[in-house]
Amino acid sequence: MHLPGVGRPFGAVVRPASSRRCVRLALQLAVQLLVLASVVLASTGCGGEKGPRPLVVGEDSCDFCKMAISDPRFGAEVRTTTGRLVTFDAVECVAGYVGAATDKSRIAGIWVADYHGGAMVPADSALFVSGGSLHSPMGRQLTSFAPSISADSLATLYGGTVIRWAEVLAMAPTPPHGSSHVPPSGEPSGGSPSTGNAPSDETTPTHEH
Repeated sequence: MHLPGVGRPFGAVVRPASSRRCVRLALQLAVQLLVLASVVLASTGCGGEKGPRPLVVGEDSCDFCKMAISDPRFGAEVRTTTGRLVTFDAVECVAGYVGAATDKSRIAGIWVADYHGGAMVPADSALFVSGGSLHSPMGRQLTSFAPSISADSLATLYGGTVIRWAEVLAMAPTPPHGSSHVPPSGEPSGGSPSTGNAPSDETTPTHEH
């Protein structure tokens, strides 16, 4: 004959079966949430970056001319297919980099700064003022704008000629022979410390001499 309470420590609490099931379900849910969070963090940290980011004055430098970036309104960026971000201080520099790349399939995205706000816009949709009253850091007088402003308005504000990305590429400077910013085949070129451009095994667009 079973006597209630026999075999249990004095004062022990007996939980109903339904309560124990709730505890088990809560623990299983917590474990699943932790696993999901780990997957999200891993995907974000491994190749998750695909777009542009704001240029940082005093930290970023131009991959093409090696000058420090002092005015982000004239800057530009390239993202390679490996996720590496390459920064530039002027439209003419990013055009020279892209124009000299021997394998353009490794370029995942090209952005130029909107002079009126500094935000990055895709190069192939941007408008560019060549000449006029604005002076870019490298002296080519090329300034980029978001397509939200009309070409007529830009011409009225700054003078010069309003052109598109294809025309910018056509007038891009060519890296001189022996230039330090032309990496050997298979080696990434130098970059600003903040972009994480340390030597690695990844292959980035290379330039011809």
